[in-house]
Amino acid sequence: MAGGFVFVGVAVGTLAAAAAAHAQTKVTYADHVLPLVEANCAKCHNPDKRKGDLDLTTYSAVLKGGGSGPVVVAGNVDSSKLWKALTHAEEPTMPPNKPPLPEKELAVFRGWIAGGLLETSGSKALATAKPALELTLKLPASAKPDGPPPMPPELPLDPLVHAKRGNPVAALAASPWAPLLAIAGQKQVLLYHATNAQLLGILPFPEGQPADLKFSRSGKLLLVAGGHAAKSGKVILWNVQSGRMLTTLGNEYDTVLTADLSPDQTKVALGTPDRLVKIYSTANGQLLLKLKKHTDWVTAVAFSPSGEILASADRNGGLVFWDPDNGDELVTTAGHKSAVTALSWRPDSRLLASASEDGTIKLWDGTEGKQAKTWNAHASGVLGVAYSSDGKLVSCGRDGLVVTWTADGSKQKTCEFTGEPALHCAFTHDASRVAAADFTGRVQLWDARSGQRAAELEVNPRPLVEQIESLQQRQQELERPDAISPALTAAESEHTRLLSLLKEAQAKADQAKADFTAKAAVVARLKETAAGAAAPADIGDQLATARAIREKARAVNTESAAAADNARRGEAQAQEKLDTLRQGTDPKAELLKVRSELARLTLARQFGLVQRLEESVGAKEAQRKADSASVNASALADEQKQLQQARADYEQLKASLASKPD
Repeated sequence: MAGGFVFVGVAVGTLAAAAAAHAQTKVTYADHVLPLVEANCAKCHNPDKRKGDLDLTTYSAVLKGGGSGPVVVAGNVDSSKLWKALTHAEEPTMPPNKPPLPEKELAVFRGWIAGGLLETSGSKALATAKPALELTLKLPASAKPDGPPPMPPELPLDPLVHAKRGNPVAALAASPWAPLLAIAGQKQVLLYHATNAQLLGILPFPEGQPADLKFSRSGKLLLVAGGHAAKSGKVILWNVQSGRMLTTLGNEYDTVLTADLSPDQTKVALGTPDRLVKIYSTANGQLLLKLKKHTDWVTAVAFSPSGEILASADRNGGLVFWDPDNGDELVTTAGHKSAVTALSWRPDSRLLASASEDGTIKLWDGTEGKQAKTWNAHASGVLGVAYSSDGKLVSCGRDGLVVTWTADGSKQKTCEFTGEPALHCAFTHDASRVAAADFTGRVQLWDARSGQRAAELEVNPRPLVEQIESLQQRQQELERPDAISPALTAAESEHTRLLSLLKEAQAKADQAKADFTAKAAVVARLKETAAGAAAPADIGDQLATARAIREKARAVNTESAAAADNARRGEAQAQEKLDTLRQGTDPKAELLKVRSELARLTLARQFGLVQRLEESVGAKEAQRKADSASVNASALADEQKQLQQARADYEQLKASLASKPD
């Protein structure tokens, strides 16, 4: 409602109440869990019929787990596979092909796991497992983190996928503190330096296609949301500096269209085609809230920088403000007349910008939810909008334009793009540049002040081995004694030819001008003679003939002058091209650049090998701890040696490259 916030109470669920009641008493396997197992689970999970290699009829068998490993984790309900199966949060569900158990019975299992998996009332609780992750940000959300801006020092550069043709860029995000851009690619996310346009790393998205990207307020984490349409959806949090995957959240049955991380990093909100907004805990992956209000796909969610409000929008134009702590609906706005495509909060949390297919950008008061301003930004539809660190706005739309706006909505610069729909846009951390992505898979950077194009980023890089081979070939060409760029040679030849034509044309123009001047002088003299008292009888005929000759000379003079001007312009353009090529293809300068890039990519290839071996060895070692009989000890030892050698080779290569002056 436009008049102000309307608070709606949220009833406490019976599940929470039942869990609280059980917390007052000890829940044990023998007294409480086993009777429920015998009534609901024993038919499929007993010593004679161990479905999934899992027996639930004895305490020791439950702790042993099944074919996929342990099914209960002491003290950590949401990490326990048994709980996920009982609540139907994960396949396979229990009981199969039936609704979940009553809430009262579920509370028994929850209390037993949370209480440390007691066998009997006289047993000692097992050691409580620590939360899976602690991401809480201790500093104020608006404060710049200590130390240098979070940038990835070493990440793999080998793409997981190299597509035959470009695809629409599904998401783009800019770090709030560092010159870093994240771009959604094919089953991967590319990290680019926003200043020198260098590819810094590639993060895999094994869950499918990324659909949304968000940096944390500190800039240290990157949220990647997406999945497989009509099949599954996930949210992954990455550490930008280490390139390590921190946690995976959500277990959706459709792709996650949009997501955001709360400023204190304790919660992730996501939206999907099921019209729900869900809020998860980053500590243990638990679903905290399920918000129902939207009437169509949820297309955008955004936490305010203060963390006090969560805004969500949908494909029907709806826009809702929520309390992210308790799920209270604070206000439902008038929204837009068509789908909302993007949301962006001003850094002070006082204004929220929304973009829509109806062609407008609207600003909403962050304290009352009232509309503060609206304007037509892209007549054919606004597809992206984003605030800068200093309160300006950038938008993009179906008209293929990228536009910057002042804080009050006045147009500043229009950046010409490709003519294709511009899907996403953002300011870089210092608002000096604007980045945008389009439907054809192109990403460009512009200078924010001038609107001039600064760089284009490659969203579909070739495999690393192909890049290295190409650089090696170029290095060999440049290291030849006669290494001269063919383009430079051709440009020099063309400039020489055009310079010769210019000289010839200028000579003809000079001759034509002199001829015209002489003919004009003849006409002038004849005119003086005709004006005298003793003018010859045929002076009129002589003057007419002279004038005709003069006009022909005038035409030749005009034509020759135009030809000379054209030749001059052609020579000037050739000279400019030649100067550019000479600057960019100087063999020595280019050789240094090629060597530097070749060294960087070679080191990245070795780093990627080390990382792959680390992941493989780590997985096998974890499997050995869980079930030593399932791992070939000799093969594991060999792989550990390969990893050790790969690390040594990597460090040696790094030291060798660092010691070379060029």
